Amino acid sequence: MKWIIGIGAGLILVIGATVYFFSTQGNQSSVDSTQNQIRAQVNKENCVAEDCLAVNNLEYPVGKLPVNISKAVKSGLDDEYKAYSTYDAVIKKLGSTRPFSMIIRAEEQHIASLKAILDKYGETIPENPYLGKITASDTLAGNCQIGVQAEIANAALYKNELLPEVTAYPDITTVFTSLMDASNDKHLPAFKKCQ
Repeated sequence: MKWIIGIGAGLILVIGATVYFFSTQGNQSSVDSTQNQIRAQVNKENCVAEDCLAVNNLEYPVGKLPVNISKAVKSGLDDEYKAYSTYDAVIKKLGSTRPFSMIIRAEEQHIASLKAILDKYGETIPENPYLGKITASDTLAGNCQIGVQAEIANAALYKNELLPEVTAYPDITTVFTSLMDASNDKHLPAFKKCQ
């Protein structure tokens, strides 16, 4: 009797594994299909960073940015450099403390996104002029207040100055909108919470 139960349990395991295998294969096909549809929609005008690699016959640089658009992207990069350097100074002074230890990683991604745009258009990428030049407050609360002010200013910069400048560039608009939303929706609440 025990061996019949053992065979039954083994059979259930085999059937379950088979069903799982084929159901994940269907899901993978669905995921692949969605990714292919997204790739098909990426073109010279809307590609961002690695998405540009999926565009057939895309030469680099894709074009030359007008002076005002180049200035807008570099202004965004400058502000992200400043935020990164501020949070780096806090970590050096107070140690790896939240939310600074988490938000500095996001700032690295923001910088990389803007550098990818500049690279896409063959622009010179400026260095970070703020590293080692910013002094942090002695207290966590004081640094969190600095973070609140920095994120409010960052979101306002994108909304009021930079986004209106780049409306003819869907790729830059996408990046700027994403960075503005991160400041408003993620970084600002984290800094307000730590005051």
